[in-house]
Amino acid sequence: MKISLSNLEARRISIRAQCLDGPRLSSPISVQRIEQSIRTMGLIQIDSVNVCVRSHYMPLFSRLGIYDQSLLDQIAYNKKTIFETWAHAACFIPSEDHHLFRPRMGRKDKKERLEQLISEKPNDRVSHLMALRPSYLDDVFAQVRKNGPMTASDLKGAGDRTGAWWGYSDGKIAMEWYFAIGVFSVAKRHNFARYYDLTEKVIPSNYLNTPTPSLEEAYREMVRLAIRAQGVGTIADIADYYHLKTDHVKTGVAELLECDLVQEVEVEGWGEIAYAPLKIALAEPTEACALLTPFDPLVWTRKRVERIFDFIYRIEIYVPKKKRKYGYYVYPFLLGDDLVARVDLKADRHNKLLRVNGAFVEAGKNMDYVAFHLSNELNLMAKWLGLDEVLVNDNGNLASALRFALMK
Repeated sequence: MKISLSNLEARRISIRAQCLDGPRLSSPISVQRIEQSIRTMGLIQIDSVNVCVRSHYMPLFSRLGIYDQSLLDQIAYNKKTIFETWAHAACFIPSEDHHLFRPRMGRKDKKERLEQLISEKPNDRVSHLMALRPSYLDDVFAQVRKNGPMTASDLKGAGDRTGAWWGYSDGKIAMEWYFAIGVFSVAKRHNFARYYDLTEKVIPSNYLNTPTPSLEEAYREMVRLAIRAQGVGTIADIADYYHLKTDHVKTGVAELLECDLVQEVEVEGWGEIAYAPLKIALAEPTEACALLTPFDPLVWTRKRVERIFDFIYRIEIYVPKKKRKYGYYVYPFLLGDDLVARVDLKADRHNKLLRVNGAFVEAGKNMDYVAFHLSNELNLMAKWLGLDEVLVNDNGNLASALRFALMK
């Protein structure tokens, strides 16, 4: 039997499932509280852009408030209760879920994986590397086993980067291939550069030595975790969360339905069946108030955001400046049950300013009400980043009201 939800109820359930509905904590945020928040989300996307703060630090601020950013690094690289892998994109994942990623990382040994890659994808950069330097992958493995943790540039014979500024050297190609198949893991970062080491030296044994499920079992559990994290979602929504193929999601959903672990949901206006945990989050109004990084789990699936919030959102980093509609690095603002505004932010660390280069309120929203709550959130963010003041320029229909609210 399907349950029916309005779009507003689905929106509230999604916000609450992401733990964005509660008040911020006033006491210092502990490591345990951060770990709990990451488990609730299931993952945090890692991104290099550092206009205000690197994206992976922001979701915890959005949910918890002011916390020590170094705690996330400690959890990842000292305590090691989270680890880096490819999921939605490059992500931090709870180490207790490491077993779920092993089947698709290392379904075969590295020699067999390499032979398959060369056969199926002869134009892949790893295939090209093997054609030009047949022994280089073995050489890289030997270097890391002896000298790790190492960056790609630490390798002997790494070569130069080719192509555009994001081009890979031979060393980086080799390191990333070993990382993708689970032979190497990220032991630490410095200035955002990955330091790779053998996985058995990085992942604690109590996580690494747990039984490895079949690929089908792993996908089914990822589907369950994605549904839990989203609160309610379509097949496409669920697939995007851990970057799964649609067929795998459909199979996983069918098995979860058969085991009475999820339920079918009809959501007003969605036009297709969605799925939710059996114990669904409350659909009561939320008290959310949070700025969201473009890579926050609530907003990273753009079609889902448009469907649930009627909020058209695009990242304009690679759009020429004159053609940008809202700005370079724009944060949506969640207030109550809705995405009500967006702000283009930049941390001017030299002058200790949080610069608002653009502020835009959505149509039909109470401008003064939004500006008041947004000003509080910006002040909190500035404090978290160690900045002294929020400075708003004249760009955007919310700029004047926001500047006035900040003066109060």
